[in-house]
Amino acid sequence: METSGAPLASETTVAKRLRARHPLGNGLTLEVWDLSRPVAGDRCQVVLEARVNIRLEAIYLPGEPASQKAEIIAALGPELVYTRREERNFIAAKHVPSLLKEMETRLLVLAAAYLGHPDFAPRLIHKKYQEYQEKQRWQR
Repeated sequence: METSGAPLASETTVAKRLRARHPLGNGLTLEVWDLSRPVAGDRCQVVLEARVNIRLEAIYLPGEPASQKAEIIAALGPELVYTRREERNFIAAKHVPSLLKEMETRLLVLAAAYLGHPDFAPRLIHKKYQEYQEKQRWQR
């Protein structure tokens, strides 16, 4: 899932806090962000966001001709940001720290296998480029 565009009105007041950076086995870095916010009284919306920034470089575009690599970078930009969010609503404030820790632990287990896979970046770039091409076909 990629995020883009202007933030939603509800996101503009959220204090974004970087919880941790974790190096992955494929050379990328997983950032874990706490986007939690109070909603009513002592209740909170707990939001944990994982981000992986992927610079579009030749090492992630194996087997592509140089002209197509340039076309992919022109279409997608110099960097892709993969994001994944986990949200829990109406959580008592006293339970927020333990819930964030639990959510982060669960995320790290999944990240090692999926986000840390050597083919993660090339496959994501290929998928996003295919989506771009499909969108271009529909707009003609």
